[in-house]
Amino acid sequence: GKSKIEFQREFYISMQYESKNIGRYFADFIVENKILLELKVVSKLGYVHVKQVATYLKCAGLKLGILIYFTKEGIKYRRVLNPETK
Repeated sequence: GKSKIEFQREFYISMQYESKNIGRYFADFIVENKILLELKVVSKLGYVHVKQVATYLKCAGLKLGILIYFTKEGIKYRRVLNPETK
């Protein structure tokens, strides 16, 4: 049979500082409660995009993020790791 991949769309991530909620993010997808998937349509991927995914990972307590970006040359991707997880 078909195996189903579990995912959540527009996954809410709260940003906290000293136990206070100071912001919120919505990640495009969380796959199998482990991998954050962020989609972008950009001509060029910048550090700001990678930093955004790293922040999402840190706030969500996840280890791996995959940033998928659509360019004129086609679809590209970049892995982003959260150094604070083991």
